Amino acid sequence: MIGIDLGTTNSLVSVCDENGPRVLANELGEDLTPSVVAVAEDGAVLVGRAAKDRLITNPEAGQAFFKRDMGTTTTYAFGGRRWSPVECSAVVLREMKRIAETHLGREVDSAVITVPAYFHDQQRQATVNAASIAGLRVERLLNEPTAAALAYEFNREDDLNTLLVFDLGGGTFDVTVLECFDGVVEIKASSGDGRLGGEDYTEALIAWMAKELGHAAPKDQQMRWRNVVEHLKRRFTTEETVEVQIGEKKVPISRADFIDATNHITMRLWPAVRRALNDAQLTLKQIDAVLLVGGASRMPAVQDMVRHDLGTEPQRSLDPDRVVALGAAVQQALCVGGSAVRDIVLTDVCPHSLGVEVAKALLPGHSQPGYFDPILDRNTTVPVSRSRNYRTLHPQQEQVILKVFQGESRLTKENHLIGMIRIDGLKSAQDDPQGGMFEVRFTYDMNGILEVEVTISSNGKKLTEVFEQRPGTMTREQIAEALKLLGSLKQHPRESPANRALIERAHRLFTELTGLLRDALTQELDQFEAALESQDPKLISAASESLDAFMKPYFAGDD
Repeated sequence: MIGIDLGTTNSLVSVCDENGPRVLANELGEDLTPSVVAVAEDGAVLVGRAAKDRLITNPEAGQAFFKRDMGTTTTYAFGGRRWSPVECSAVVLREMKRIAETHLGREVDSAVITVPAYFHDQQRQATVNAASIAGLRVERLLNEPTAAALAYEFNREDDLNTLLVFDLGGGTFDVTVLECFDGVVEIKASSGDGRLGGEDYTEALIAWMAKELGHAAPKDQQMRWRNVVEHLKRRFTTEETVEVQIGEKKVPISRADFIDATNHITMRLWPAVRRALNDAQLTLKQIDAVLLVGGASRMPAVQDMVRHDLGTEPQRSLDPDRVVALGAAVQQALCVGGSAVRDIVLTDVCPHSLGVEVAKALLPGHSQPGYFDPILDRNTTVPVSRSRNYRTLHPQQEQVILKVFQGESRLTKENHLIGMIRIDGLKSAQDDPQGGMFEVRFTYDMNGILEVEVTISSNGKKLTEVFEQRPGTMTREQIAEALKLLGSLKQHPRESPANRALIERAHRLFTELTGLLRDALTQELDQFEAALESQDPKLISAASESLDAFMKPYFAGDD
């Protein structure tokens, strides 16, 4: 079993042994693998850095940021067919599995996979489907802030007990309030925004530059320009002013410009913090420490917001990029009873309210549908099972379509539909003036997956099949078809992932160079490809080192 942090921007794989949790690096020596999938000209499926470089030279050849579309019907066209977010995620998960198997020297068949705390049911189920396609059984879906808390508890050397985990990743934002004491990690409340993250800061800076500097990249240059802006954004963590090449001139952009361009994004962070504190029934003064998680939490604008609005210096004892993956490894060890984590106990909560749609008699003789009746309130400790009784509107009513929703609004149209269940046989006895009664039971587990059971009171009949309709999820047949399609695609037919990544990086650099420098790169690349054709490990190693040394100065500070 392994731990996987399946991220919007990067993904990581981890394990936990008697020495504790650790992140495993890929063949390039990098433990952060870009969550990008592409198809090369020869049909090979690329993942990670090779895919990211491929998109810069050919934006139509693949897809990034697909985690945000998990649990939806969105598809992407590349490589001669349409891909779903689940299939793209499956490619990344399969790469995490391969990296782990290379390190461990044995097959891996199960995993703890982290998800944003604010992922709804379809998104969680889509993650399970992606793992299934990748050949992994999901032992546990673990909320990302909870994973960070587990890593913190494993490594902590202080007596700070009440924590707020501030998790701003590439595409999602989560806030979790928890208490750590005597090896127990107790989640008190979670909140967040499933579509708020570092990518929104990048988009805001791109929009600002287009408006203020009059520079809007053409469509075929958008991924290349986005990469430049990403690099610019990271430099603001240590530099006050950075020069960027716009056409023929270099233009200075300050950290203050970046903060101004993204202020409307930063303002969206505080409401989630306030709601998590309110649900935990705590005040800011009762928080001992704020733990920063996620690469986007490195931004000065975000850290300034934490200092100003939360009134405390954020805790950065663990690497924000890696802490979630380390926590996944701790949970993996908990699942198998590892000796390194024997003294840790975890409790969690459901981050959303869960309930059904009901009709209300607002006027005599008139019922208005569309109202949300929560059965499980958000931040209820899990695992949990609760039930509520309902009646049909009329004694002669035979059938009900039970609609299950997730959200916080009084009206179901503003909440998220999880699925529907058709209930038959509800007609009341002739002498019963009331509508037919049925019990709805919600059971929510530590994976964040909801199970609904309906019991008809008149005959005791139970409905054990859940959700006849679930938008954005895949049937078993669709999962099998995805497995077949991915299995038939060529996987790195010429070389290892490290060599493929080197070639794609060279192709990217080729588009940026001219003249003698381009000729020199061509010579290096030709020698490398000739070495690959020879299949001689010594020649390949020497040519690889030479090509990498040639390109390294051009990518200093990149990634």
